[in-house]
Parts: sequence; C-alpha cells; structure tokens
Amino acid sequence: MKDQQSTPQEPLSFAPPRAMTRMAKTIQFFSTRWAAKIAWRWFLTPYPFKMPKREVPFEQRFGSPTMFTHENGNRYPVYQLGNGAKNILLIHGWGGRFTQFGEMIQAMESQYTHLLEEYTITGFNAVSHRGAEGKRTIMPEIAACVLQVTQHLGEVDLALAHSLGSNATMYAVQHLGAPIKRQVLIAPPGRISAMVGLFCDAIGFNKAVHSQIIENLKAKFGEDFNLFSAPELAPSNSIPTLVFHDVNDKDTPISFGQEVGRKMAHGTYIETTGLGHRRILRDTQVIGQIVKWSFNI
Repeated sequence: MKDQQSTPQEPLSFAPPRAMTRMAKTIQFFSTRWAAKIAWRWFLTPYPFKMPKREVPFEQRFGSPTMFTHENGNRYPVYQLGNGAKNILLIHGWGGRFTQFGEMIQAMESQYTHLLEEYTITGFNAVSHRGAEGKRTIMPEIAACVLQVTQHLGEVDLALAHSLGSNATMYAVQHLGAPIKRQVLIAPPGRISAMVGLFCDAIGFNKAVHSQIIENLKAKFGEDFNLFSAPELAPSNSIPTLVFHDVNDKDTPISFGQEVGRKMAHGTYIETTGLGHRRILRDTQVIGQIVKWSFNI
C-alpha cells in the first residue's frame, strides 16, 4: 500500500543537540570507559518529547489516569475511555506516549460508530515516560507494563503498538504470557544490537563505546539478548498480526520492518511510502486498513 500524499520527509524523532554530540566526542577522546558509562545512561533514557497541541484534547477525553506501580517500584499513568466489554490497548514507542494514537482512535470512532459502546480503550505512558516516575528504562520494563495492564483488564482483544512498543508487545505475549488476542505492529524495530548502532551513529560514539554497550546488554540479559528483538520473535508469533512499515522511516529503517514482516507467523505485512516513523499513525489509508482488519467492516 502506498500513500499518495506529497508531504515533506519526516525528520528523525531525536536529533541530538550539538552540545550532546560534542560532549560524546570529547569524552571518548580521553576515556572510552567514561564515555561508555555516559552512553549507557543515555541509551536507557527516553528523550522527553513535548506533546503536540493536537494530542491534548485526546488526552483530556480520558480524564485523570490511574497510577499503576511497576515491579521496579516506579508509578506510571493508565488512562481509559469507553465502557465496552472488549479491550483495545495502546502501546507507544521509545520516548512516546499513548496520545500518539489519538487520530487513529478518532477515525475508528467515525468508521465504527459503536466503538466506545463495545470496547474500552486503554492507554498508558510507560515508566520513565510522560507523567510516570523514573528516568531510565529498557524494553523488558515496558513489556512488564504491557503485562500488568493486560492482566488488570483480563484480556485484550486488540493491541495497537508503535515502534519499540511493537517489540515490547511481542515480548509480553510470547515470554510473559500477556493475554492479547490480536495485534497491530507499526514501525517495529530491528535487533537490539542494530538499534545500539543507530544510537551510537546518531550521537557520534565510536566502535569501542558501541562494543561496551553491547557488553552491558549481554551482562544484563545474556549472550542471546537479540533473541528478544522483534525479528527474532516474529517466527514464533501465535496471534493474528498486522504489520506496517514505511519506506521513508528514518528512525527504524525499512529493512527492519521488512525482516519482521517476512518472518512473521500468522501475520500480514503492509508497506507504505512517504509517511515516515510517526505520521504513519495518522494516515487515513493505514487507519482504514486497520479498521477493516480489526472490525471486519
């Protein structure tokens, strides 16, 4: 599926400030060990993006959140809208927030008029994200949020996940037993080691620092930490899945999505053009495909 809109290319979600890149290059010149410690901290720290004004009314519709306590002790906000017996869960990506699905849910309401009567929409902002406690986190901790929220709901009929949230959702279902029946994965990431490379390239860390981050991941999750990545989880997926990825995605390259789509068991892969990493969440054609697949209309 290709989008026909003539829109400008989307910039990276995170363009490191010059001061940050200068600091990285200066520190690693004097000490790889020191630079690696800083790089590891930065790698675990979601950038606090400011929420666009267009998302504010959507957040307000949900009212005050309920604060859940993560297994690490930090609290994070969970929001709900609607009163249906079935559940839809919104799972954001790294540095994101549940309100990024606002235009998608609003479009769903217009196309499926009984949405909020039949479904309860639940969104959360993971630990170390908007309105939550904590400064640093990592994918398995976001997956733990997914598990906790789904267990609270009892069962999730449909999960809508973006970027790293796609990886967290798959991990929560396949390794933690999260009760999710179907999932839509938008712009899924590649192997964790590849994401480390993108991070180091963006900031300017050298190969020695890159290697130390990999060693940190091995120490924390074992030699096979890449097995927790979306491409490695795809072949063992057991629930109906729809995967979207855009050719012009600058945050998670198209090759990542193609591999996930190619390996995805019980899944359908759809490729778009010209939408980038975030605008794909608001595209009418993409939303139309999701509505048709989700509600059989």
